[in-house]
Amino acid sequence: MNRISPVERAIIVQQWRSTTTTAFIHCLIGENSHALVNQAGRVLFVILGAALAQGMGPHDPDIRVVRGAVNALHDQAGEPDIPESRRASIVSGLLACDRLRWQLDRKCLNDAICDLALKLRGGDVRLEDFQQMVAN
Repeated sequence: MNRISPVERAIIVQQWRSTTTTAFIHCLIGENSHALVNQAGRVLFVILGAALAQGMGPHDPDIRVVRGAVNALHDQAGEPDIPESRRASIVSGLLACDRLRWQLDRKCLNDAICDLALKLRGGDVRLEDFQQMVAN
């Protein structure tokens, strides 16, 4: 994390916290597929990364729900219409993230938020990034 100053880190963390609210709104009632994928993907990436870094296993029930939502997001990417079944899977993933969030150490969560920020500086987050996270 030494590439991010403490002040920048605090700003990035605060911005991500507002992303969680925006992601839920897009997921529940939004019709903008790109925004849904972008916002929900950020939440799923951070929570999955923090949970795995903290030692939660890939077979934890909420982690499995998050992984299912990641797959639904991957299927949604580039699609203009949002099928209700896919929306339901993504909502379930965000709800699992909310449950996991309260089990996570603040440092693990903030580190994962900064990992996302660094990854986004180099481009988009892709399904392979999620798969690599789970494989480690």
